[in-house]
Amino acid sequence: MNKKIIRNIIIIVFLIVVLIAFPFVVYNLCLNPKRFCTKEFAESLPLDTVLTKQQVREDIDYTMKMIRKRHPAWLEEKNANVDAVEAKYLEEIADLSSYSEITVLDEWIIISRIMHEMYDGHTSVFASSAKKYINDFSALKEYGPPKSINGEDSEDVFQKFLSVYQYETERYAEKVFVNNVIINEAYLTWIGLDVSNGVDFVFETPEGDKEFHYDFVPISEVTGFDKAASEEWVHYEIDEENGIGIFTLNDCSYNSEYKKCVKEFFESVDASGVEDVIVDLRYNGGGSSMVGDEFIRYLNVDKYNGWDSDVRYGNFLYKNRNVVNHNNKANPQFNGNVYVLTSSSTYSAAMDFTMYILDNNIGEVVGEASGNIPDSYGDVGYFTVPNSKLTIGISVKRWYRIDRSKAGELLEPDHPCDPEEAVEKAYEVIREKRSQ
Repeated sequence: MNKKIIRNIIIIVFLIVVLIAFPFVVYNLCLNPKRFCTKEFAESLPLDTVLTKQQVREDIDYTMKMIRKRHPAWLEEKNANVDAVEAKYLEEIADLSSYSEITVLDEWIIISRIMHEMYDGHTSVFASSAKKYINDFSALKEYGPPKSINGEDSEDVFQKFLSVYQYETERYAEKVFVNNVIINEAYLTWIGLDVSNGVDFVFETPEGDKEFHYDFVPISEVTGFDKAASEEWVHYEIDEENGIGIFTLNDCSYNSEYKKCVKEFFESVDASGVEDVIVDLRYNGGGSSMVGDEFIRYLNVDKYNGWDSDVRYGNFLYKNRNVVNHNNKANPQFNGNVYVLTSSSTYSAAMDFTMYILDNNIGEVVGEASGNIPDSYGDVGYFTVPNSKLTIGISVKRWYRIDRSKAGELLEPDHPCDPEEAVEKAYEVIREKRSQ
C-alpha cells in the first residue's frame, strides 16, 4: 500500500472521528446546563478575611454572569424577579464605595441580597468553611424556638434572615431559621448578629423566662446531638398487628443503600401481608427525584405522569411537555394503599415524590402542605466564585406541577393535621377506610 493511500485513509478516519466527536464537544462546551460545574465544594476563605473592592466586584460580576448564562428565567419574557435581581445588582455595585473595607462575610451578604430577589430556593450562595454550633441543643428540644436571641426579639432576627435568604415560601424559611440558622455560628453572623462571645437565648417556659448562654463547638461536641438518629436517613418498620408498613426517608439520596432498603421493605410488606403503606417524608429536604421513581417500581402502576419542564441549553429553552413515565416494575408488587406524610420541611425532591403520589392519584397525603411550590426552578449547578471561594448554586430548569389545574399552589394534603401528629392521623384514616 503506497503512502498516498495510507495518508488518505488517515485523513478519512480523522474526519470521521471529528464528525462523530463534534456534537459532543459543542454540547459540553456550549449547551450542557451543568458545564464546568464544581465537582467538589472549595473551602471558602474565613469570613473575616479582607478583600479588595476590585476582588469583591469580580466575585459579584462572576455570580451575575453565571446566573445570566444558566438560569432559565433570563430567557423568559417579562419576569419581574429577573428585573428585581438586575436592579439589586446595580444598587449593590453602586454601594461598594461606601465600605471602608470589605470582608468575605460582607461579600456573602451582598450576593445573598441580590439572589434573594429571585425568590428561588435553589439559586443560592453559601460559605463552605468549617461549621460550629451552639454547644447544647437540650433547651431547644425542651422549650422550642427561643423568645429572643442576644437580646433581640426572635421575630426581628427572623426578618433579618429573610432579607438575605433565598426561599420560595416563608413557612419553609421559618423551619430553616429554627432548625439550621439559629444554632450555627456562621449563619448567625451572616444575618447580622455579633456572636464573637457566644450567643444568649431566652426561652418562654412554664416557670417563666429562662436565659441560656452558648459557646460554639464542632457538631461532635454538642450536648443533645443524636448522631445515630442523624445518620439513620432511611429505614422502615412493619406493624404486623395493624397490617401497616412505615417507610421513613429523611434524605432523597438515590444510591445502593436506598434501593436495597426499598426492596427489603416491600419484601417484608409482602411477607407480612401488609395492606397499607405509610411513607414518612416530613423531615426530608430533598436530593434526587429518582427516589420517587424507584419506590413506585414496587407499586401496581403501569405508567404515571411526570412533571413538565423548561431546560436551559446555552441560550435556548427546551420545553418538555406531556411527560409520561412507564413504570419499570419490580417484585414484589404492592397492591394496597399508600399514604405520604408531609410537613413544610418536605422540600424539593421530597416534594416531587409527594407530587407523584398525589397528582397521579396513586395514594393520599397526610400532614401539612409542602415547603416549596411545584411550579419552581431547580436542578442545581454549583460554581465557586474566584476570590472569596464562596459557593453559588444556580437552577438550570423550571418545573411545572403535574396537575396543571393546581398550578402555583402548594401540595395541600388530603388529610391536614399537625405534622407531629401525622402518623396517628394516618392510622385513623386507615381504620376509618377499613371500617367502611
